[in-house]
Amino acid sequence: MANAVLQTRIDKATKDEAEQLFESLGLDITTAIRLFLKQAINQRCIPFEIVPPQREFTDSTLAAIEEAKSLARNPKAKRYSSAKELLEDCK
Repeated sequence: MANAVLQTRIDKATKDEAEQLFESLGLDITTAIRLFLKQAINQRCIPFEIVPPQREFTDSTLAAIEEAKSLARNPKAKRYSSAKELLEDCK
């Protein structure tokens, strides 16, 4: 199989932090990126949950996020087909 070159730009601090992490896992950054791409292809999606940095949230916001995740997983939770329907139910 022929190889192709993939180039990307990223700030130095992020690259350094990623290299340290991957080295601690026994990987280099190229292998880690290759693993990510292969898993994305295999799963046909981003192979992990994308969340904003949690250090930016208050405890009450983190609790609300967890509650929303729990409700989303609960098949018995009421569902709404529109924001209008939700707002009507809040009256």
